[in-house]
Amino acid sequence: MRWTVFLIKKTRVPVGNHVSEGAKEGENKEESERESFERETPESRLEGEEQFVAAASCSTGAAATSTSIVVIVPTDLSQSPVEEPRRPLLRRYPATKVGLQGRYFNRRWYEDCNWLEYSILKDCAFCFACRHFQRPGNHGEKTAFTQDGYQNWKKATSSFKTHNASVEHKYAMAAWNEWTAQRKSGSTICNALSDGHEKIVQENREYMTAVVESLRYTAYQGLSQRGDTENDMTVNQGNFLELLQVIAKFNKTVAQKISDNPRNAKYTHHDIQNEILAIMANMIRDQISAEVQDAGLFALMVDESRDLSKTEQVSVVVCYVKNDEAVEEFLHFTPADGLDAESLFATVKETLSKCNIDHTACIAQCYDSAAVMSGVHNGVQEKFREEVPQAINIHCHAHRPNLVLVDCVRNVKAVGNFFVIVQDIYKFFSGSFVHAHFTKKQREFEPSQQPIELKKLCDTRWSCQYHSLWALQKTLPAIIATLKDIKSQPNSRRSTDARSLLSLIDAEFILHLILFEDLFRSAKFMSDTLQSPDLLLETATDLAHSVITSIKEKRTEDSWKAVWSKAEALCTNVGVIIPPPPLQEKRQSQNPRHLQDFIIEAPTEHHPSMFSSDELRTSSFYPVIDRLVNEMTGRFSAEAGAVLIETSALNRKHATFLQKESLVPMAQHYGIREDNLLAELHQMRRLLERKKEKGETVSSALELLSMLKPYKDSFADIYKLLRISVTLPVTSASCEHSFSCMQRVKKYLRNRMANPRLSNLACLSIHAERTKALDVQKIIDSFALNHGNRRIVLL
Repeated sequence: MRWTVFLIKKTRVPVGNHVSEGAKEGENKEESERESFERETPESRLEGEEQFVAAASCSTGAAATSTSIVVIVPTDLSQSPVEEPRRPLLRRYPATKVGLQGRYFNRRWYEDCNWLEYSILKDCAFCFACRHFQRPGNHGEKTAFTQDGYQNWKKATSSFKTHNASVEHKYAMAAWNEWTAQRKSGSTICNALSDGHEKIVQENREYMTAVVESLRYTAYQGLSQRGDTENDMTVNQGNFLELLQVIAKFNKTVAQKISDNPRNAKYTHHDIQNEILAIMANMIRDQISAEVQDAGLFALMVDESRDLSKTEQVSVVVCYVKNDEAVEEFLHFTPADGLDAESLFATVKETLSKCNIDHTACIAQCYDSAAVMSGVHNGVQEKFREEVPQAINIHCHAHRPNLVLVDCVRNVKAVGNFFVIVQDIYKFFSGSFVHAHFTKKQREFEPSQQPIELKKLCDTRWSCQYHSLWALQKTLPAIIATLKDIKSQPNSRRSTDARSLLSLIDAEFILHLILFEDLFRSAKFMSDTLQSPDLLLETATDLAHSVITSIKEKRTEDSWKAVWSKAEALCTNVGVIIPPPPLQEKRQSQNPRHLQDFIIEAPTEHHPSMFSSDELRTSSFYPVIDRLVNEMTGRFSAEAGAVLIETSALNRKHATFLQKESLVPMAQHYGIREDNLLAELHQMRRLLERKKEKGETVSSALELLSMLKPYKDSFADIYKLLRISVTLPVTSASCEHSFSCMQRVKKYLRNRMANPRLSNLACLSIHAERTKALDVQKIIDSFALNHGNRRIVLL
């Protein structure tokens, strides 16, 4: 559990850039007014608005006195008055045992108390008005609703009434209401005290607009803000300050503030940068939180990866329905306190709570194949399901092809040797001397075409495997010609490596190259499609089965003959000799006499390499295809029960469309009564028939969801099932995309970046469209209200 601590020292802060001649007299007068104000009741205060103005703000030419306070509140509460009260609507609030009964927070209390806030992290109630608008000099008294939190749910109703009638609460409510009214009308408290204040505020806000815009631009562009040194003597002060200087060339106010403001009032320090970046990122997270609450349900995707400083970062992404479309939105990077399931689960819950998202509304969770995440006994997914039983676990479809390949390589020895040789060829041809010679050879063979670069193998994407094998096959003549030239070079190490690789590129290697290039070409489309963020689960399942069928069809004699013919043609083209088949049957090998009384499990002789068509077919071709088919069938059919399998019943093109037997298991899992569902299914078929007569047809679950939106009250259960099927995640690719952004943001020159800054910058960069749409004036308002003792006046 993490907390936010605000410490405001008792200091005198000059407001504005100029001090009037009677500043000292104004200061003494203001102090006397404040003392008389604090002795008055809220009722007498409301009679004289000017006294409240003087107490709550400060004049232009005087110094402001702030009271020393220390407030410790959970991070999931509002952090400034400009925010709305945090009032999460949970399906189940934590129960506190009182005697023999369990008591818990009641969401109906929100209706009676508009000032009520609730902290999920602390399971306590707070008063928004008293926390942000309490009477000056009264800090530290009755801290139940301001610092400690109220949790006596048995007596909550009477306690809330008592607090609502207290004098201090009435004072805070009056201050809150007046502050809200003046903020809506566009005026501020200081405007009533000084005619010149509005001009000063306008100039200061114009300058802060340039600061915010500079930070926003560098954030969503993924640029570094700070320079190595940022003093006046430095030629390059970093992107942020340099961009601010460019704006100053076209804005006299900004130029004046940069030159005239004291060093502690320029607001370009990295702490100020962090604060503004946090405000912008939190505004985006609040938008996502509001959209998730409006959707009513969401799916969770989590993955972890190390950043440049070797810190394990947990990426949290949520998927939900917005405007009848499934969207995936990144929330936060959180450093993992530990890599065990208990710590990772606590990290995920804390991240959702900080973003004001109720984790009990989760319907599915998607992770990779790591045991700590997907373990069925003690993984994160199992701990999550203990609290949210409806949140089924979906294994990331994008990781499954990788596991299929790993199992295939592990179980077929010839395949493992082949991929090792492919990687060795890539490493050897990556050298500068060899690469230049290789490029020259390609131009000699194909003068009219661009040279092709060899691709590195990647264990997580089949498309990379295919591109690597395709490039190797296309450039094999140039590869062999290059190796033959380099083996006679005077460099001993280089010539030895070239001679070794040349001996490994034999007929068996070329046969595997033709075979796997053909197999991976069939699966490449699936790998590319699985990276799409708007891919539906039913589509991914159908796509996987089509690939399995395509690979099965290759296990025929005709397919083998086609592969063998291509291998023979390529061997002839590159000059690789195909050994002739043996003239007679190989003699049955016998064990030595001294081992006749033992059980022999390992071979006792060296077998020559396979070279005949029949041996390669039975020892390599058929085992590879059988292994691929078996692994893909097992991994893509073992879904999380009937809930995921029957999502296809909501697809118009599927044979089980709207069938009762297919939809009932899914409906029961998500708490939908069977009799209600059956009644809606009958009416649903009639509605589709009428739509068809009018020429309106649907071909997917998304189109059906859009069509049912006007009738969502009549078909509430079917509409809910449709939204669930659209929300169910297919892959955790969005988490992988966030890690790509993390590597762009936290580079070698920025490896000392703190975790909060990294998370906020990643949020602003990933949600570039949302970042551009943020209201600058609201950002400045939040910045000004976070602390009251600013060096320049912004309100």
